[in-house]
Amino acid sequence: MKSSLAAKTSFICLLALTAFGCQSQSVVNSSNNSPANSTSTNQSNAETKVPAPQTVKFESADKVEIIGTFYESPKANSPAVLMLHQWGDTRASYDEFARKLQAKGFGVLAIDGRGFGESVKTTTGETYKIERGDVARGAQTVSGMKADVDHAFRFLTKQKNVDANKIGVVGASYGSSLAMIYGAENKQVKAVALLSPGLNYFGGLPIEEAVKNYGDRALLLVAAGDDQDSADTVEKLKDSVPNEKYETQIYPKGGHGTGLFAAKVGLEDLLETFLTKSLQ
Repeated sequence: MKSSLAAKTSFICLLALTAFGCQSQSVVNSSNNSPANSTSTNQSNAETKVPAPQTVKFESADKVEIIGTFYESPKANSPAVLMLHQWGDTRASYDEFARKLQAKGFGVLAIDGRGFGESVKTTTGETYKIERGDVARGAQTVSGMKADVDHAFRFLTKQKNVDANKIGVVGASYGSSLAMIYGAENKQVKAVALLSPGLNYFGGLPIEEAVKNYGDRALLLVAAGDDQDSADTVEKLKDSVPNEKYETQIYPKGGHGTGLFAAKVGLEDLLETFLTKSLQ
């Protein structure tokens, strides 16, 4: 009996030790896996981290120094967008939307047009000023504006993670005229979006011929009904230059240019969808 009891006791102890050993091994394995999983997660987060916006500058025509903000895409070979503000405004008017596009995998460059924001100096330190009348009276002023857009576009093509074959231009008000004229002249521009366009801002930026010459690329024209001149321009261009690739949107109200963002009429979603589809 004693021998049998001792055998049973030894067997039970053996079972207990075996179970404890398996349990201990399971905990060790779990502990060993944890750092590996953490490292993998950290690497994944690092790969998708959105870079901070960068202030950039370059010399344009007449030695005017153009200042901009570049929002680098977190992904290689990404589409990109050049953004041009309206008269009297600055590149900051695009900041919120630019960040949204950046998070979606776009590279974005928003610039201060000559005479606005920080683009008010020449490389020699002289102050640069501009008036609306300069656009109508001064061919040199318009030429300088066009050169600013061209220099900005070329600058954007060379930035990190930008696919130079997938670049669009967004312009507001007089900036939309520059976007349209430049898009018609440069076939590398893959898509153009015009916010509150005008047929001939300040008597020196006609765009109807540019729309006709733009061809079969993606074009979006946007305005609000309470901005009658721009709404009429969208309707006129829609009728005079019909093209299945040209999209139009007239909101009942929302104001002018980048004011449409603040009005929360749906412009951000519309633009994002248009750019995503057009810059593939």
